[in-house]
Amino acid sequence: DNFDNSVGSGGDNTGGEDDLDDNSKKRQKKRGIFPKVATNIMRAWLFQHLTHPYPSEEQKKQLAQDTGLTILQVNN
Repeated sequence: DNFDNSVGSGGDNTGGEDDLDDNSKKRQKKRGIFPKVATNIMRAWLFQHLTHPYPSEEQKKQLAQDTGLTILQVNN
């Protein structure tokens, strides 16, 4: 009987954990996967600027235009 009760309780706890998992999944879903072309453009820029990998505001605008990303996405 105790085993059955713990399984029942475990089921309730698992439901709570599922809610946490759902929240974790929601947070994970916010993280977008960029298009491969955009990633390749960003990576190419990085390799061309290894000694100073910090784009100017103008370069950020150009990267955003070239990749189809927002400036915020380029910044992050």
